[in-house]
Amino acid sequence: MTEMQARLKPEHALRYPRLSPNVWYDVAPIFPGVTTRRVDIFGRRITRIRTPRDYETVQAAHFEFRYRPEHEEEPATV
Repeated sequence: MTEMQARLKPEHALRYPRLSPNVWYDVAPIFPGVTTRRVDIFGRRITRIRTPRDYETVQAAHFEFRYRPEHEEEPATV
């Protein structure tokens, strides 16, 4: 499971019609094992997010990032 999540900024919603600005997507490595930030041939930072269907490679500047919230475990009932 990834540690980071990304959400599309509303002003870029038209550029990514398959993505919703209300959903937090898991961030996946660009290539397996690669943990450094990547740039495309134009020098823009890119990231790869996991959608329900597949993966999307997108510009990082068009997304908000956060650490995955820790799920609190429910206390065991006796």
